[in-house]
Amino acid sequence: MGLHICEISQRGSDQRGEWVCVANDGAATVELTGLEITDFTRTQQHVHVYRFPPAQGGAALTLAPRQRAFVFSGSGTSERLTDGDLLLFAGRLAPVWNNTGDVAYLRNSRGEFIDTMTVGAPARHPNGH
Repeated sequence: MGLHICEISQRGSDQRGEWVCVANDGAATVELTGLEITDFTRTQQHVHVYRFPPAQGGAALTLAPRQRAFVFSGSGTSERLTDGDLLLFAGRLAPVWNNTGDVAYLRNSRGEFIDTMTVGAPARHPNGH
């Protein structure tokens, strides 16, 4: 699958709030900087967009094979854990994801969709990650 959304945690299931997990189960490191997670639809009036930032120091933010990036809707301090996973924070004051029916889209900087997942769908964890 390569880079994909593997899970969406609904409100109240984590003390830091809701999150979207993006995983890399490909064979190569991928660059996240400039990619976006959004709840975009053509008819939606309030679109939320999280754009992956550069890494500290301005280098590209990357995700190695078998690593994950957890994007929390709320506020916090972004960090890379010792296992290489990322904790990132969008800084929203209110939840983004409805507990049923919302769709998270992962797209590139040209607006092309890489993957989607509906809130409430079962987690996808290919290759055991």
